[in-house]
Amino acid sequence: MFNKILATSVATVGLMMTVSISIAQANTKAMTWKVLGKPLVLNSKTYVLFGSDNGQLGGTNPYEGDTSINEYRSLLCIKKTNAPVPVGLPLSTISPGGATYASWSGGTVLVIPNIQGKQLTSEAVADNICNQVGQIVRGISGYRMAEFHDGTGYFAGWSFWAEAYGYKNGLAECNRYWVKINDQPANPWP
Repeated sequence: MFNKILATSVATVGLMMTVSISIAQANTKAMTWKVLGKPLVLNSKTYVLFGSDNGQLGGTNPYEGDTSINEYRSLLCIKKTNAPVPVGLPLSTISPGGATYASWSGGTVLVIPNIQGKQLTSEAVADNICNQVGQIVRGISGYRMAEFHDGTGYFAGWSFWAEAYGYKNGLAECNRYWVKINDQPANPWP
């Protein structure tokens, strides 16, 4: 099935792991998101709206991917805590098709910079990277790769609010974030 397997290493925040990458995966694309708007500080916590920027100039493509997996982007990780919606957070909106946009995720995100898309060879690998870095950086287990539908509400998707751990430490400078999607093929893995 695969002609060759390439090996690469991920070294992030003291984490070292080796992953295998198939040649068949070399030219694919995966979905990425951006920070939408300015962060919101409520009760000394920073909240950020992450989401799709699909517009006339390209941007997020949850169906085919929008960014080559050969590129380095930050990995958006989330830990769902079932926290209540923060008082003062803008209300979510419902699209004409019924999707819930800009809803509360009920969680905290952290960002792992400089991850090459092809290092994310499976959902389990991506989730494991998030979990291990969450343990190292925050001392907390349960982080996983953020997902397109991590918001709340009926047909949540396209964007969500989350408490942003470490926003002042590089999160604002990131351009695009690797995000998985559970019902489309636009993930970094085959």
